[in-house]
Amino acid sequence: MKRYIVSYLANFHSKKSSRTYKIISLFFGVLFFVALLPTIFICLGFLIKNHIHLELDRTLEIVISTVSLTLGIFFLIWTTIFQWKIGEGVPAPNAPTQHLVTTGPYKLCRNPIELGAIFYYFGIGTIIGGITVGIICFLLGFIIGSAYHKFIEESELEIRFGDEYKRYKKNTPFLIPRFRKREKQ
Repeated sequence: MKRYIVSYLANFHSKKSSRTYKIISLFFGVLFFVALLPTIFICLGFLIKNHIHLELDRTLEIVISTVSLTLGIFFLIWTTIFQWKIGEGVPAPNAPTQHLVTTGPYKLCRNPIELGAIFYYFGIGTIIGGITVGIICFLLGFIIGSAYHKFIEESELEIRFGDEYKRYKKNTPFLIPRFRKREKQ
């Protein structure tokens, strides 16, 4: 099943998209990943909060969530710009990059869009429902995003970009940014 999905995605992602299609894909991607998905995570967070509840001073929660939202939005925008300009695609699965992007945020880690998303999910969950909901949103984003990237996207990228992606994968961390200089690719 995984092989079929990965092969289908590699074939589908090899096709170029028009500028209009990329803009529409980006719009719906933003709706899904910045509005719908966090709403689902927050609702689940409130359900779990009834059983597990952590307390922090509300002022501290607001400061933490503001920092997290700022970092998250920064990484999401920075990554989107590099995917659009260098990769000729967008972070939406139906209009992906046509070139492997290894600069900008992709120099720090292989999945800066996920990094930005989990900061965003934590921040939005914390500001709306408190630290417990924020942590649950963070965990859901991390688990679901990492599972998709590890088990589907990495295999698909190896098919599309071959040895270039394998070298990049070897020299660049999965999610936690590395700020030191990496080996030449």
